[in-house]
Amino acid sequence: MEKFEKILESIEDPVVVVSKEGKIIYMNQAGYILKSQLGGKQFEELINYPFSLEFIKKGMSVKGIFKEIKESRFLIDAFPYEKRGLTLLIRDITRFIELEELSKKEGLIITVSKLLSSVFHDMKGPVGGIKGAAQLLKEDIQDEELVDDILYETKRIETMINEITLLTKPVKLSKSYVNIHKVLDDAIKTLEKQYTKVYFERIYDPSLPDLLIDADYMNRVFINIIRNGIEAINSEGKITIQTGISWDKVYSPKGNKIFVRIKDSGEGVPDEFVDKLFIPFISTKKKGMGIGLSSSYKIVKQHNGVLRYIGDATFEILLPIPERSCR
Repeated sequence: MEKFEKILESIEDPVVVVSKEGKIIYMNQAGYILKSQLGGKQFEELINYPFSLEFIKKGMSVKGIFKEIKESRFLIDAFPYEKRGLTLLIRDITRFIELEELSKKEGLIITVSKLLSSVFHDMKGPVGGIKGAAQLLKEDIQDEELVDDILYETKRIETMINEITLLTKPVKLSKSYVNIHKVLDDAIKTLEKQYTKVYFERIYDPSLPDLLIDADYMNRVFINIIRNGIEAINSEGKITIQTGISWDKVYSPKGNKIFVRIKDSGEGVPDEFVDKLFIPFISTKKKGMGIGLSSSYKIVKQHNGVLRYIGDATFEILLPIPERSCR
């Protein structure tokens, strides 16, 4: 019996033997850990749930029973234990489901970007024609101001086309080991000169290792997100930039990523926009094109990182710690 218990203890997933009355007969170490994470009441709800199924009542084994407890999702394999109860093998699939949802979102962003890139590529011809005609008109027409307006608006369209086209092209990174706080400070210095009524609060973790990143591209990302926050508070208020080691259970369960959180003192993103934030041309700003966050998302993704909105007017960037620096 001791030999079998050692085998069960070595299994990373929780194994629980529970009686028909809901009493725990045996539980391995992983089971105790899960119980402490969920709390006694939720854990009891989880292990007693299979008893409500008709096949279980008939004494049959059932695999892949899905149960959601709070924000966690589980699959349970249930096997009759003599006539006394059930042996349960419990797998926490929360991380896999969240990663699948992230993958679907990324697929949508890529699809929309490609579609827009194709549309705007086809627009280049007509825009070029308008620009050429306006330049010719300028040589013969007296109302040069009108032609200048045409050229200005055409230039704006060209810029928009180029930015959209860039969304579908691979970013060529030039990585080197960099102190992330230096990159953040450079971005803040650029914006401090423009926005004198904004207070920038820095909450830095000085123990963070250097990261292997493209400093120029990440500077663009930080400026983009910080500027979004500044615009959200009408250029007056506070922007808080915080760094540290991430222990996110989905993206950094081993503490192998750092986080950069950028929070503004505004009201945050409206609920109806949260799931659409990184899709091109969807913006919470009246004059925004919705391209900045999309390009930032792509840059962070190519660094094998994560860019997301975590609520409370806060964007979070997760970047991997190089293996030589992992704790």
